[in-house]
Amino acid sequence: MIQLLSILLLGLWVLRMLTSAYSGAGLFVDEAQYWEWSRELAWGYYSKPPLLPVLIKVSVWVAGDSTAGVRWLVQLCWAVVPLVLWRLGWEMQRDSQRTLSSPHAIGAWAAVLFASSLVSGVLGQVATTDGPLMLFWALQLWLMWRALAQPTHLSRWLLVGLVLALGLLSKYTLSAVLASWVLWWWFAHRTVAVSKGMALAASVATLAMLPHLAWNQAHDWPTLKHTADLLADGRTTIPAGFAAVTLRLGEYLASQGLLAGPVLWVMALLGLSRWLLNKKSASSSSQPSPAVWAWHASWPLWTIGAIQAMQGTAQINWPAPALLGGCLALAWLLAAGQTHWRWRGLVLALVISGLFASAVSLGGDWRARLGLSVQKSKWDLWGRARGWQEALQPLQALAAQHPAATLVALDRSLIIHSAYAWREQQTMALSWQQTLKPLHHYDLLYRFEPAKHPEPVLLLVMGELPAFVRARYGQVQLLSDPQPAGRAIFLWLLKDPLP
Repeated sequence: MIQLLSILLLGLWVLRMLTSAYSGAGLFVDEAQYWEWSRELAWGYYSKPPLLPVLIKVSVWVAGDSTAGVRWLVQLCWAVVPLVLWRLGWEMQRDSQRTLSSPHAIGAWAAVLFASSLVSGVLGQVATTDGPLMLFWALQLWLMWRALAQPTHLSRWLLVGLVLALGLLSKYTLSAVLASWVLWWWFAHRTVAVSKGMALAASVATLAMLPHLAWNQAHDWPTLKHTADLLADGRTTIPAGFAAVTLRLGEYLASQGLLAGPVLWVMALLGLSRWLLNKKSASSSSQPSPAVWAWHASWPLWTIGAIQAMQGTAQINWPAPALLGGCLALAWLLAAGQTHWRWRGLVLALVISGLFASAVSLGGDWRARLGLSVQKSKWDLWGRARGWQEALQPLQALAAQHPAATLVALDRSLIIHSAYAWREQQTMALSWQQTLKPLHHYDLLYRFEPAKHPEPVLLLVMGELPAFVRARYGQVQLLSDPQPAGRAIFLWLLKDPLP
């Protein structure tokens, strides 16, 4: 049965690949951007650390640059996370010498709980930084448990530091795990060996981050500034008004409940009710201390997210890694209250959650099959990834008629999606920066300067041609269809720059 459950967990990986492929949509703008970055690897980029482009580089090298080729390796990261939790839960049960109905009780429950979450089922279909972040966060929890069990083994702390660095090079969110380190040290591991080990792991991570920090320093710290802007959003204090704060906090709690998903909630409520009934007849020592350790891996991140929510700067997926520790803690409660081990409940939860996530993901498609419009539908999760290839492909033939022209775009989305749509021609538009400071990676490194780039200019625009463009060139000619079907993307030919 262990083999069956492992196959089902990996089967979710296949289901996510099939669901994303069946959607018929292309890449989201962030996915296309990461793909474009992977064509020229660097130690940093404007808004993200460098690891995800490396993964996509490998993914494309193995499977090609189709949407499935771009996504499959990141999707695999999500599939491996439950297996890491399974191993961690098994070691926690073994090390704590808890006698339960199965030696795999804790690990299997932790794996299934996380795999049943909606964030795993839906976000696990796309190639974003959350995939490697979740994997390295889970690995960090596992390696930290092992290091705390034998703190004098320096090799274990070296592995913790290496995984910490890889996680930070995926997404800076992993730095929040240091709050859990402090809690573990303070409440249970205030020893010299642990202090030295944590310092060693932090030093290894810092050394591994130096090339990325050097890239940032050479480019005026764009990645760190972008992250700081996202967290602050121009606000430094909690807004006045109890009602406003309460509303934002309520929205945040609802969003985290949404990330968990209904299957995980049902399993949690049923398991907790059973555990509470069994607790009445249990001794006070029945509370498993590993559950507290796992809980310390979750609540600091949720608390930081709540503070950001009250400031109005929270992002729904930012505290998602807190589910890892939460699922581990809940697994202890569920397994402790289960007198007879049954696999069918776990298998059923995996099957239902996988099908539910696919149904949610393809919600817009079901509306289409019922004869309902899906254009700009809030139920079509793939709506923002649709129509780019179809709209841009005809424009490439028009652009090819002007080989000497400089290709320019006003919008980051157009730069990225046109680069992916025209990838066989290896064409990418320059960015016409419209602000004093760069707003994205292409403003920073691929900026169009009218005075320095010769005419003619081919300009990609979504919607109307801005007045400042007409004021800059004496001749403007629309090359594309004035009323295109689908996305309103236009190609203009610009000549005779005005002084």
